[in-house]
Amino acid sequence: MLAVHARYRGREIRRSALVKRSAEALSTLNGVGEFHVLGVEDICAAVESPRAVCDTVMALLSDGNWVIGIGVAPGGNADIARKTATASLSKGGRAGIVKAKLSTRGGADRAADIAAVFALLGQVLAKRTLEGREATSLVRSGLNQNEAAEELGISKQAMSQRLQAAGWQAETAGWQLAVNLIARAETSE
Repeated sequence: MLAVHARYRGREIRRSALVKRSAEALSTLNGVGEFHVLGVEDICAAVESPRAVCDTVMALLSDGNWVIGIGVAPGGNADIARKTATASLSKGGRAGIVKAKLSTRGGADRAADIAAVFALLGQVLAKRTLEGREATSLVRSGLNQNEAAEELGISKQAMSQRLQAAGWQAETAGWQLAVNLIARAETSE
């Protein structure tokens, strides 16, 4: 089983309201259980699949104001996964950092690999312009480049250039690598 624990590190004055809204929005993602608000800055949820973990983490990384913990509990126990995700954040951290932890012994290398791929993805997302965010959001939602270009009122060539400048290929490859790493960690004992 998998879980994500996120801690808000932004400067919002009404942080508890923002954290609650974020929990509600993230709970609507496919394969994500209900995000529970834990105090003023923390949210945590069990997540059904590596893909759902990656979608959740990418949404939080895109915001840029969260430190994120991923808990992996091979064997399917949601409570252990949530506790493991929370434990991954025990040493604090700054916004934009992803930490991972496995509930089983000997998982430190796999957890470090998962955190490393998200560090790379975080760099791609941090350098993205507003136009790049719009373009990648549309393609991520299922539109092809022609449909996305039409939606934005730009040419297919301009759409292609925006996706290239936004690091879309690197994001796609990194996302798939993260999915694979999490899936392997979840099935190992």
